[in-house]
Amino acid sequence: MNVSGKRDECGRFCYEAGTVKRRLCVTGLFVLFVGCAEKPQLSADEYFQQGNTFFREEALGAAIEHYRDLLDQYPFSEYNEEAELKIAHAQYLEGNYTEAVVALTDFQRRHPTSPNLPFVGYYLGMCYVRQAGTIDRDQTAAQNAQTYFVTVSRQYPDSPFAELAKEQLARCREDLGRHELYIADYYTRRGNSKAAEIRLIELASQYGDTDAAADGLMRLGQLYAESEQPDHAILAYRALARLHPGTTYAVDAQRQLQNLSAGASTLDSDPLDLLLAANGRQRAPTALETVQLPGIDLPKVSKRPTGAPGPAFGPNFDPFGRGRSYY
Repeated sequence: MNVSGKRDECGRFCYEAGTVKRRLCVTGLFVLFVGCAEKPQLSADEYFQQGNTFFREEALGAAIEHYRDLLDQYPFSEYNEEAELKIAHAQYLEGNYTEAVVALTDFQRRHPTSPNLPFVGYYLGMCYVRQAGTIDRDQTAAQNAQTYFVTVSRQYPDSPFAELAKEQLARCREDLGRHELYIADYYTRRGNSKAAEIRLIELASQYGDTDAAADGLMRLGQLYAESEQPDHAILAYRALARLHPGTTYAVDAQRQLQNLSAGASTLDSDPLDLLLAANGRQRAPTALETVQLPGIDLPKVSKRPTGAPGPAFGPNFDPFGRGRSYY
């Protein structure tokens, strides 16, 4: 190629590069303009209905954005309480449990007489359930969940969430009991039988309704039998039979009592109380803690006022509301 041809080629290249550069600049300016343009303001009803549509379609991020726009643009809208609740629910469904706890707790404080409080309490408990670790880890989250489920089941016994809370409460208590049993097993493996004994007794005292406590009492009876403490073994098996009557645990306990020639005898005192006393302890109060909000007396009436809005949550619950409403 001669010098003239090289110059033509170079010029053509520079022209094409300049064209591309100009096109990129125009495109960038267009994107910048579109990005800076204000979003069209919708009516409160439009924000709410579009948010509901996104919620049903499981586009939870978009739903949250529309509900928040509603709250920002129309702070006194009739839809705001429901929008706040749906933001919290969407955060839960997205797995953003920390954000959901904040949103639900804020809702409690802003609406202390809302008929939706059973829903709020139940989902606060569920947020902590989702954050709970395995039985070998810290159980603070499970304890927090237990507190909320107790509150819902006691304070709102006629709510559809009361039975759901009781079911979750039973699971929480089982996990908490298994945690205690895990620690007792740890002490046993370390050869610290006294620490294991105390842990098993406390397990039965605090979580006597759980299968974990039944397993613990069976192990406690075996521990006493192996250490030649038949009187204490009898108490452990009697406590097991008393706490779990009509179960296979009770049958096993009665079998062990017969081996100890104590199957037919009875005691007036609670055998678990006697075991606690023998170790210088007494049974802790059985009343479980409920949630107390600072400066707020939660309503004692659990029934929803006639015609009042609120979640209708049943066994066929669809969290995205396809075909039915939950708020």
